[in-house]
Amino acid sequence: MTRRMMTMVVLIIALSLGGGGAAAASAPQDRSAEDGVRAALDSFQRGVEAGDKDLGPRLAAGSFSAHFVPFYNMLADVYSRNRLAFPVKIGHVKILQDGRAKAETRINPGEDLFVFTLIMEGGSWKFSHMEGILLPVFEAPSVPASSVCAISPDKVKWMMCEKEVAFRASVFEALRQAAGPSAARAFFVNQAAGFRVAMDAWLPFLEGAAQFAVFYGIIEENYYGSKYILTKAGMDEAEIRFSPLQELEVMKIAVFWPKMSLKEHQSLYRDIMTERARVCGLDVEVDFEGTSCTLRLKRSKAQPIK
Repeated sequence: MTRRMMTMVVLIIALSLGGGGAAAASAPQDRSAEDGVRAALDSFQRGVEAGDKDLGPRLAAGSFSAHFVPFYNMLADVYSRNRLAFPVKIGHVKILQDGRAKAETRINPGEDLFVFTLIMEGGSWKFSHMEGILLPVFEAPSVPASSVCAISPDKVKWMMCEKEVAFRASVFEALRQAAGPSAARAFFVNQAAGFRVAMDAWLPFLEGAAQFAVFYGIIEENYYGSKYILTKAGMDEAEIRFSPLQELEVMKIAVFWPKMSLKEHQSLYRDIMTERARVCGLDVEVDFEGTSCTLRLKRSKAQPIK
């Protein structure tokens, strides 16, 4: 074997084995499949801009149509009515081994994140799911690895709020089917006494309306990322304005099933707050405006539960 041939053999072996400790290169992605996914997203964009509501059902796969079409129509109404361009930025696209496609997509002027799942149906890529949270890991890490992805505190709070709202909706629906809507509502409303116990234990040096408003604001901000302004904080009267109340943002944006209507969610929220206030010896007014919420608390003539 000549020296030149020996060098080529060594080079081929080295390339086939890869560098020490490095992850093996993944197989090249089928460009035609990826192009098909991008074409489906392009149709989505053009359909929204044109206000073509006949297109929405044709873009969605199977039962997902019930969730995708209202989302599509909402966008179509806004952009076509105002003759606006519909911004769509496509990031990572991957065809998974099981045949599904994932597409990282940012839409609207604010670049709202959606990760769409598409499946091949009837020879075309169709939308089968959408998600608003993405952990930006696009390849398996080299190992050993002890920390793969650090999540910002704001995103963690959003994720916790989405989990809470989705869990509430799931439990409510299960109880509604098993025992009726009144029993489902009572399950959540009747936990109000636990709110008072926690409030007295964790915020023991405040009293009255101020204690309720301050405690609830602290919990909402630190658990879920709600933003608030405390405008009154007295023994007899308090007022706190959330803008936004994070769970209303979740109801507006997040995708999960079963999902209450916004009206149902607000009604249950009002009942929960009313009962929490009652066991604390307070009356409360709850006002909604978009994703903002104002609570006005006053000392009740009735005595709080001991």
